[in-house]
Amino acid sequence: MATVRKSKHWSIDPNSNIEVFNKDEINSKNLINQLLVFKQSNLSFSLIMELFGSFGGDSLCKQYDTFDVPANAYYYIDEKGKEHRNISKFTTTIGIWLFNIIFLRDFNFSFLFNGYINENIDADKFDEINDTLAYALLEDKIDIGNYQKYLDYTQYFMPFESILSPNHTEAILSCTKKINKKKEELIKKYKDRLDAGDVAAAEDMEKELLAYAEELLKDDPSLDVYFSKAGSTWKNNFKNMYIMKGAITNPDSNAKQQFDVATSNLMDGVSADEYSLYANSLVTGPYSRSKKTEIGGYWEKLFSAAYQAVNLDPEGSDCGTKEYIEVTLTPKNISIFMYNYIIKNNGELEELNLDTRDKYMNKKVKMRFSTHCKSKTGICNKCAGNFFYRRGSRTIGLATVQVPSKLKLVAMKAFHDGTIKTTTIDPMKAFGLKK
Repeated sequence: MATVRKSKHWSIDPNSNIEVFNKDEINSKNLINQLLVFKQSNLSFSLIMELFGSFGGDSLCKQYDTFDVPANAYYYIDEKGKEHRNISKFTTTIGIWLFNIIFLRDFNFSFLFNGYINENIDADKFDEINDTLAYALLEDKIDIGNYQKYLDYTQYFMPFESILSPNHTEAILSCTKKINKKKEELIKKYKDRLDAGDVAAAEDMEKELLAYAEELLKDDPSLDVYFSKAGSTWKNNFKNMYIMKGAITNPDSNAKQQFDVATSNLMDGVSADEYSLYANSLVTGPYSRSKKTEIGGYWEKLFSAAYQAVNLDPEGSDCGTKEYIEVTLTPKNISIFMYNYIIKNNGELEELNLDTRDKYMNKKVKMRFSTHCKSKTGICNKCAGNFFYRRGSRTIGLATVQVPSKLKLVAMKAFHDGTIKTTTIDPMKAFGLKK
């Protein structure tokens, strides 16, 4: 999905000379002048309501509206206490501007992000920000008091969600009236295949209806919860609520067909003749997935018992092993290897941390790893890395439950998504006979 929003570009009022922010004097003419002197301490619920609240369908501005930040208008303080300002003009959105000031600049965190994050803050980016802050705390780059206040502010912002990203609007609550007309056409188009429980037909129908719904609601703010990946998913939550349940596995092993297709949705209500199909989804969905969690849960207990006595050798220890693993570090996996030691071309070891992370990003490296440690008394510092030493803990055996815990959590997450998907595989590629 691509975010599509009608936005306005705001300009600075050249005749307005505002030095101190005053929310009671904000108007459509001096909005940007006010925002340029905004500070975290000026934040309030009434301000968010005044800026972004919708009254009769209109609001003063939108968080995705843009404006130009003049040279020297934005500042931040680096880790050495030196002030930096933007040399050139740059364009940003009102929402991104406020996010940087409220959550980063005024907590003295901006230096960790090259001064300013000028991109959409979706769930993935927010996770990346939180990872960086956690590393900075471990490396004593930020103050723990500011970090605690930052966490408080993330919770303080929760009530603003109904203003900034309303989940329910008149448009989305009434969208099934138009979607159902399109759906009736597709039911006729795919009727024979749907009656036969053809999963691919159900999937094709869902794709057409989702594309239609996206075009229908493209500028409605209720879609932000899906665009941002903040919890609800387009192909699962939205589909089930406003479009159709789709293919459902028949739990009866003696059934004539393996799948049935339910075309009703939760917003309009489950049709009487599909009620049994929804009931079947509880058997193949929540029950089967909750059953799978016992595998990871059982192995957690085994790992805990088997490895609880594993300890780290003293800080600075090195078993001297010549063995290593090779891994390509990417934004998705680098968090797993933070604070491990990378073997440089000259044989020296370098810790993977905030200062070296960008240097090794998207590169294949040789890395010391705990499974190759030759120590007879535990795991040496160079093979284990510095994560546990930074935390002040040397009894690390219980951390090994992370492996089976992942299996358990994957099963638990699948509990919330019973969507049946198909995948087309090229056998020649699958068996390595062609690229």
